[in-house]
Amino acid sequence: MCICAESLLNESLSEAEAKAKNYYTSCLDVNQTIQTLGAQPLLDLIQRQFSGWTVNWEAGVWDFQDTLEKLHALGISSFFSFWVAEDEKEPTKNILQVGWVKLVLLSVL
Repeated sequence: MCICAESLLNESLSEAEAKAKNYYTSCLDVNQTIQTLGAQPLLDLIQRQFSGWTVNWEAGVWDFQDTLEKLHALGISSFFSFWVAEDEKEPTKNILQVGWVKLVLLSVL
């Protein structure tokens, strides 16, 4: 049995259920905006942040450090990620942790 979240909009729910329903409805594309705009917002972001999308980088023009910084600023972890966490030895202090991002290579059989 499936209870659709849209049908529960007027019923009284617990705070957790209301938050889950609100999260679900925020993901719906009721105005068909995604269908209308297509990939254009992503292409605009790539153009604005990275001056376009190219595979043939010129050695003297493309800057790996700059690209890596922009990716991290957008919340995209490429080779590593970092975050602030509680220090295990001194719980009253926070530390910066760095971790590697698992690269997954898919194979087609």
